[in-house]
Amino acid sequence: MDGFSYSDIKALQSLLVPEKDDSDSDDDLDQKGKYKLGPGHIGPPKDSKTAETDPHKPLKPVGNDIWHQSEISTTQTTEVSDPRAQPEYEIKFKQAVTTEDVFLGMGFKTPGSASCEWLTISIKMPGEMREKMDLNVETDSVDIRSPKYRLHLPTPHSVDPNTSSAKWHEDSSTLELNLRMTRELDGVNF
Repeated sequence: MDGFSYSDIKALQSLLVPEKDDSDSDDDLDQKGKYKLGPGHIGPPKDSKTAETDPHKPLKPVGNDIWHQSEISTTQTTEVSDPRAQPEYEIKFKQAVTTEDVFLGMGFKTPGSASCEWLTISIKMPGEMREKMDLNVETDSVDIRSPKYRLHLPTPHSVDPNTSSAKWHEDSSTLELNLRMTRELDGVNF
């Protein structure tokens, strides 16, 4: 016989699970009642003074403030309220794809936006003329002003204003901006 007999299994059970005796001891306490030690209990006990200087302690706002002063970013500019309408716009990502990328699979480009080099923004401005528009492209934003419309749009990535272009489509009253993104050429962005 190649397997274990009933007595072999019972002997193994008695080794793994010892029988309980009826004596009162700390070992018989339920696990919920035991004090559990963890990694935080290693070392000398912590006093209340060191807890106050904890760098990971959550920041508490002062008075009726919602956020602590250090959590507020002061680099954002506040736009003044403008009565002009904000035009409809659409943002698209574009990438230059070659035959190695599409058919041979030799390139590292993916269909995701991380592999895109261009940012195209189409802005619909019905009833507007090209001569009355003021366009300002910065590295992190686009600002368009006309008598009827105003659009201040932060770009999702840094762009190069010198290699970008703009085209006005008279038939659809749409301004099309092709902005070259400036991102590091690494394993993700190229």
